[in-house]
Amino acid sequence: MNVKKQIEHFVLPQLKVLQTNVVIPTSAAVPTFQAKQTESTNIPIFCVTGKMASGKNFVCAQFEKLGFFSIDLDKEVHQILDEKETTKKIFDTFEELAKTHSIKIRNSKNKINRRALGSLLFSDSKLLKKHENIIYPALTKKIQKKIKSITEQNLCPKGIILNATVLYKIPELLDLCNIIVYVKASGIKRFFRARHRDKMKVKQIIERFKSQKMLLKKYKATKKKIVVIKN
Repeated sequence: MNVKKQIEHFVLPQLKVLQTNVVIPTSAAVPTFQAKQTESTNIPIFCVTGKMASGKNFVCAQFEKLGFFSIDLDKEVHQILDEKETTKKIFDTFEELAKTHSIKIRNSKNKINRRALGSLLFSDSKLLKKHENIIYPALTKKIQKKIKSITEQNLCPKGIILNATVLYKIPELLDLCNIIVYVKASGIKRFFRARHRDKMKVKQIIERFKSQKMLLKKYKATKKKIVVIKN
């Protein structure tokens, strides 16, 4: 069964339930948005997630064809990293350490070399956590604002998709989601996709794969409804 048919067969039937009885979580962090959603929109929000190179973007594209509005959180993070304040924090926190590993996280344009930064962060979970503490608060506010704007302008007739690998680490955003759509693909497929698409070194791919080994288990621990899509 192809991806589109899986969505139509396993995910879209959930809309009938959500549209008649959407459960809106309460959160002190976003009282204004929650109130507006409860009063007027009741728009379902899905998280599309999965391990590296599982095909999340392709699945999101299928949702968009069906009337959903997709937000790519990776792209949103890239925009945040390009902001002057964030760039300074990243350099202040990681640049000297990166140099000791012969990693240059500053490129010729005085911007962050995201791939080089990633090679440093995914080698040490403590460093990754430091990075998340810098990025996630700004990302949370950005996505909340974007969802509010989308719903007010009625840009999503069916619902909103949050395309994100580790949304379980941001409870303020995960709480907004009614369903987790977990995209699954074999390790071999993912490896060759990563090599072809990202031109990553084998060592980097293996490190990234290891860091995501328990991804599905992490989402199961949230007790959210999970629908698996095979890609």
